[in-house]
Amino acid sequence: MGNILILDKVTIMSEKDETILDKLYLALNSPKQLTDNIIYSVNWNKVNVFVDLKQRGRVVIDGMDEKSLIIKDKENGKFTATILIVDENEKISFKKILEKLHQSKLMNMELYVSIVDKYGDVTYYTLSEIKMVK
Repeated sequence: MGNILILDKVTIMSEKDETILDKLYLALNSPKQLTDNIIYSVNWNKVNVFVDLKQRGRVVIDGMDEKSLIIKDKENGKFTATILIVDENEKISFKKILEKLHQSKLMNMELYVSIVDKYGDVTYYTLSEIKMVK
């Protein structure tokens, strides 16, 4: 339950204040140039996924860490999914995936893994857990 409270605080803060991702999204759609400190301090894989989801009509907010985003339902405002962002060359442990899956499950959210290739193309995979019993 503690994670949900932390999640609510994080998302409430990011909804009220314009996040760096929101600023970048607006800047990418305008003729203005980005400053160097923004260009070098941003996780561009996260920006790619954020922009891709926005273009698909999703309501996206910043996640709990540097490699995650959260999708909200447009109609009821509930959090529906967590997106784990992974570079195609990045090694990710199975333990980390299971932890993210468990966190998402506790918050009644789906977990998607987005893999960003070297060209910036994004592929999404749904993860779920199956328990086999005799």
